[in-house]
Amino acid sequence: MNIFIISYITGIFFLLILFIYIYLVFRKIIRQQKNKQKEEWLNKNILSIENYLIKGKLSASFLPRKEFEFEALENIFSSFINIIKFEEGFDPIRPIVNLYFIPRYKDKLKHGNWSERINSLLFINQFKIKMMQDDLIQHLSKKQCSLEEKFNIFLILASFKYEKLMQLLVEQKKIPSFLLTEILYRHVNEENIHELLIDFDNLPEHFKNPILDLIRIKNLRSDKIHLFLEKLITSENMELRIRSSKTIASLGYISSPNLIVQLLESNGKENQLSNEEKLMIVRLMGSIRNDLFLSYLNELISDKTYMIRSEAAKSIKKYKNGMEILNKIIEEHTDAYARNIAEEWLERTPEYD
Repeated sequence: MNIFIISYITGIFFLLILFIYIYLVFRKIIRQQKNKQKEEWLNKNILSIENYLIKGKLSASFLPRKEFEFEALENIFSSFINIIKFEEGFDPIRPIVNLYFIPRYKDKLKHGNWSERINSLLFINQFKIKMMQDDLIQHLSKKQCSLEEKFNIFLILASFKYEKLMQLLVEQKKIPSFLLTEILYRHVNEENIHELLIDFDNLPEHFKNPILDLIRIKNLRSDKIHLFLEKLITSENMELRIRSSKTIASLGYISSPNLIVQLLESNGKENQLSNEEKLMIVRLMGSIRNDLFLSYLNELISDKTYMIRSEAAKSIKKYKNGMEILNKIIEEHTDAYARNIAEEWLERTPEYD
């Protein structure tokens, strides 16, 4: 290659690197100046701000006008929200947010810079600005609204308990399962769970398991919820049967033990139950503790799968006369595996159960 061309390319790369270096140094200087301005402003106004947040005495000196003042006030308000719980009926941050921050966040949502929009969403979430709910919904339909922005908006709307959130979620097809669970965790409560259950069959499959998990995690209880879960025990969908059994076990109640007996009788003899499903049913029988289940637990304690027979022994131990039953299994059961696992659970102390 011609030495002139090599020198030319080298020169271009050098200039490019030099330009990037100068740009980064310039940005660093600007950032340092901005941080210095924020620090000086905070030092000047921190006593007035703290006096307002603690006693509610407003001073016009710290009301934000410039960008760095807004940022400084956002940061200190965020810190106070995280460490201080205001008394009921006293929220000094709300008037400032409504008067000064909402107009700013409305403009930020229209900003061409993605990071500016994301930052505004983070503060809308932190300050719980429900007055901007319509602005958020409107932003969802804009072309510039990225997936990250949509996910953040869904989380915010969930915390606001937005009534039509499920409709928006169903229309949005690309939601990671972990994020969908987080959104639903914020959204689902005792007030709206029954509406979700009414429309449960029409929901996409990937919505159903998180809803069942949330009933268990949040310990949501009602007659309608129990009837719904008991109906799912006989569902054709194995995963739904497993989740519903797990949820019923955690709630510790079933209207009729015969539902479990019928499930075991109809599927157990034909060996149609998966190991995971049997495991959940065994846990359920240990949680409900109905004497009707003891004969089935006595059979399952000799299951060929270790986890199932171990769980069966654990469930038996929970019964009022569980220790006696395990001793009897050790003395009389024909299966060596059953005798061994019964002995193992008899020897376990409560902290290892």
